[in-house]
Amino acid sequence: MNKTFALTRMLWKNGSGLFGKSIGKSGSRVKSYLLTALLFVAFLPLAFTLGTFIAKLYDVLAPIGQEGSLLGFGLAASSIVIFVFGIFYVINVYYFSQDVEHLLPLPVKPSQILAAKFMVTLVYQYVTEMFLMVPLLIAFGLKSGAGLLFYVYGAIVFAALPVIPLVIASIIAMIVMRFTNVAKHKDRYRMIGGAAAIIVGLGANMLFQRYTRASLNPQELQDMLQSGNNSFLDTAVQMFPTVKFAATALLNELAWKGLAGLVLFVALSALVTVVFMLLGEWLYFRGVMGMSESGSKRKALSSSEFAKETKQNSALTAYLIKEMRILIRTPAYFLNCVLMCFLWPVLLLLPVMAQSGGRGALESLGEFITNSDSSGAVLCVGFALFLFVAGANNTSPTAISREGASMFVNKYLPVPYGTMILAKTLSGFVLCMITMVLLLGVGAAVLHLSPLLVVLLALVGIPGMLLVTFFGILIDINFPKLHWENEQKAVKQNINVLFSTLISVALAAAVVFLGFYFQLSLPVAFTGIMVIFVVLNVILYRVLMTKGPLWLNKIEG
Repeated sequence: MNKTFALTRMLWKNGSGLFGKSIGKSGSRVKSYLLTALLFVAFLPLAFTLGTFIAKLYDVLAPIGQEGSLLGFGLAASSIVIFVFGIFYVINVYYFSQDVEHLLPLPVKPSQILAAKFMVTLVYQYVTEMFLMVPLLIAFGLKSGAGLLFYVYGAIVFAALPVIPLVIASIIAMIVMRFTNVAKHKDRYRMIGGAAAIIVGLGANMLFQRYTRASLNPQELQDMLQSGNNSFLDTAVQMFPTVKFAATALLNELAWKGLAGLVLFVALSALVTVVFMLLGEWLYFRGVMGMSESGSKRKALSSSEFAKETKQNSALTAYLIKEMRILIRTPAYFLNCVLMCFLWPVLLLLPVMAQSGGRGALESLGEFITNSDSSGAVLCVGFALFLFVAGANNTSPTAISREGASMFVNKYLPVPYGTMILAKTLSGFVLCMITMVLLLGVGAAVLHLSPLLVVLLALVGIPGMLLVTFFGILIDINFPKLHWENEQKAVKQNINVLFSTLISVALAAAVVFLGFYFQLSLPVAFTGIMVIFVVLNVILYRVLMTKGPLWLNKIEG
């Protein structure tokens, strides 16, 4: 056990981009802690808003004796979020870290390596869970007048809640990835396997939610709500039934029933973990061994084929092609930067389509958007969505970090620094534009958006996504994370992505607030967004083209 914790500490210390080593050679540990503290402070308004919303729901449900369903829904929803994010974390930590072959010669058992990786992934999930569960527990505890024991039980539930969703995500990922390491071209099959694991996980989640929603009888729901005594709890936890024991423990913390529920929940989590470790030794190590190897092919080229392969391009085009090829061919970059561009429509439609009346809800939303008098506000909301997905894309805020130890090579290339910066900007912008086109296509097909609205959204989306891309490059060029041992740490454990997301969320919130507060008409909203964001783009472009080469030149590889 001591070796497992020691290995976990080593993997966490060497792999974490958020709480571990500081950013770059010039960074300091104090600077890293300050950035982390700033990140948590930035999320406080969101946590406060969520807590306030939960408190209002409590006031609605308490008079009919159904306040316990609030805990059930919160615990189940948190489990689903952990499961979805767990797929991404598992693939990155278990497979793309590429450190297993270095760990096997150490005097540790394979089960200890798997346990250490599971615990590292679990810590990442605690960060995600904190922003969901802490507001829920505090708001519910204050509104119900709970005592100290409620918060003690809450802390134990908080620690055990991610275990089962993460185990399910791990097993799905390991089953899929088990069969992707049998081919000669392992990188290609790792990308296919990672994408398949994500799709299988999301599909299973959607089917499960659809099944549970379809099994509910409207009359039974009405009877449950009217009967009181938290009778709606069983229905609330159907999305993730294992959390019923945790909800029972929190609702009855002063009774033996609550203690029994807590013990059962913790025991079930421990049992699932043991079973996972037994399965893991068979599934995981068969799929991960030899993943650092890659295949190659030799092909004799004719004179015409050689001339075609060596066709000369401009420096900007050649560097942009190089960037795109690396993003597509590197599994960690493909899953975290490229694949996410295609998943956003699925992630946005999944919660709605998982419900039995999802299609009808989408049709009603489409009619509301088409017939709404607040067309300017609708444009602002759509534009805000583009800003958010652009900020959540990992490409631009990791553009410099992805160079890693080979950063010094750029200093010898016959390519101006300004051209490199522009090519890196364009690579992120192209991926963002793919997401925008897909979202507009889905919106036009599902919500029946008018052609005029689609065109206007496309026009405002271009400067919006370009601005967020500029901000990402600006952040990463000043705080690059160049010291990493594998590619996934450059994109998945890079705090620059979080700051880029925060900037995009702030801009999106400001646009939505102004659109609704001033009730902007469609022409005014369109003109205002275009003028403001085009001006901001011009300013950031000039900054990057004048100061960017100087900053890039100072970076040491």
